[in-house]
Amino acid sequence: MKQSNTLAASNRLPASKRENRRMRASGLLPASMSSKGEDAKSLSIRSDELVKMLSRQGMSTVFNLKVDGKTSYNAMVKEIQRAPLTAEILHVTFQHVSLKEETKADVTIQIVGRDTLEFKKLDFIQHLDSLPVRGLPQDIPNTIDADVAEMDAGDNLYVRDLVLGKGIETDMEADRLVFTVSMPRLHVEETAEEAETEGAEESAEPATEE
Repeated sequence: MKQSNTLAASNRLPASKRENRRMRASGLLPASMSSKGEDAKSLSIRSDELVKMLSRQGMSTVFNLKVDGKTSYNAMVKEIQRAPLTAEILHVTFQHVSLKEETKADVTIQIVGRDTLEFKKLDFIQHLDSLPVRGLPQDIPNTIDADVAEMDAGDNLYVRDLVLGKGIETDMEADRLVFTVSMPRLHVEETAEEAETEGAEESAEPATEE
């Protein structure tokens, strides 16, 4: 089970774009938290602390948001807004969750063993980058690992083949393709060219007299 990570937050009033820029320049990040049946709370958090936790724990981390050092909320990241060119985080939206109620999340599919396929000179395509799942917040994995090292040309990996973990389910179709492996296209093209060359050489050979 993943442990909650305490992240300090402060209440703030809704601010203008200029004030938000000043906030980010000082190392603080504009944030909000939505709860069922309640108005969203405007918050600010330390940008470096959020980035550190996300890089260590992943997007499906259950945070323990401690607001003004008093009230604590279990929350998950719902949305991160980034600047188009720099990818700088501009705003983060949290969703207040109950550890006793199921929630939904999109979990990254992490492909393991790509280097083995490349060593075998096989072609492959990843069709799905993430999977929508549901379960208790603390049980949702940070990634869904798929080991493809033993796959060969013509093999397919489907949603039904993924190991989601105890208590985790998905509404995605079981026969949805996740990953396919095939022979390199270059190899096929070279083989076709060789066949054409051999055929041309055979037709050019003079007929033998009987």
